[in-house]
Amino acid sequence: MLNKLSELWETRAAVNKPQGKYNELAFDPSRNDYSESLLPFRNHGAWARAPEQIKSKCLSYAWIIYNLKTIYIECDIVTPACEDIIKTPPSNTGNRAVLQNVMAEALLDEALHTKMSLNACNYIYDRRNLDYFDFSDFNLIKWRNEVIGSCTAEWERRLTRFGIACASETLITDYLKTMAEDDSIQKICHQVTKTHAMDEWSHSSVFSFVAADIVNGLALSEKNHLEKIIRRTVSMFANNELKAWEHAFALAGLPYYQEIINDSAELGEINVYTDSVENLIERIGL
Repeated sequence: MLNKLSELWETRAAVNKPQGKYNELAFDPSRNDYSESLLPFRNHGAWARAPEQIKSKCLSYAWIIYNLKTIYIECDIVTPACEDIIKTPPSNTGNRAVLQNVMAEALLDEALHTKMSLNACNYIYDRRNLDYFDFSDFNLIKWRNEVIGSCTAEWERRLTRFGIACASETLITDYLKTMAEDDSIQKICHQVTKTHAMDEWSHSSVFSFVAADIVNGLALSEKNHLEKIIRRTVSMFANNELKAWEHAFALAGLPYYQEIINDSAELGEINVYTDSVENLIERIGL
C-alpha cells in the first residue's frame, strides 16, 4: 500500500505541480480571511456585539494564527519524525526502503506547506495592512517539548516524536476540512487550505501505514506508550491557544476581549478529533 501511495504522490502532491502566484489572485476586502465557524468563542456575547470591522480584523489574525501554528507543526513536530525514519529506519522492518521513501516525500510536502503558509500570511499582512503578529508560545509545541524532555530512554523519545506527528497528521485533516470547503472566505485562503488539505489527506494514510509497520515490531510496553501519546495529543491539538488569541485581540482592538479569554478556556472541538484518533488507533493495531 505504501508503494501505491508513493506512486500517487508523483501525480497528486502539490510539490509536483506548478505553483500559482498569490499576488495574481484577486483580493476582495469584503470577504473574511478565516471561517468564523472555527472560532471557539463564536457564540460569546462580546464577540457578537463587536463592530464588524474589528471582527474582520480578528478573522485576519485568525488566518495568521492558523498558518503560524501550521508552520510550527510542520517544522517542529512532523519534520523530526520524518527525519527519524529517513536517518534510522526501524531495524526489524522488511520495508526499510519504502518507509524511507514515503517519509522523504512527506518531508518535501511539509517544506512546501511551510512556504505556502508563509506566503499566504504575508499576502494578508500586505492587503490588510496588519501589524505584525509576533508570537511563538503555542501550547501544542510547548507540551510536545516537555513530553519529550521527560522521556528517560531513546526509544521513548523516538516513539513520542512519531506518535505526536502521526496524531497531528490525522487531526489536521479534520481541521482543514472546514476551510477547504468554505468558498465564502478570501480566495487565497480557500485555495491554500484546499491544497494543503489534499496533501494532508494523503499524509494521514501514509503515517497510518508507517505506524502499522512500526507497531508490528513493538513490545507491549512500547505499544502502550505509543497509544498513550497519540491519545494525549488530541487534547493538546484541540487547545484553544488563548495566549495567541489574547495577543491578536489586543492588536485588533476588540472591546471586552478579556471576557472572551476568561470564558473560553474550556471551549473547544475535542469531540471532533476524538473519533479520528480512535479510528487511527484501531487501524494501526493498537
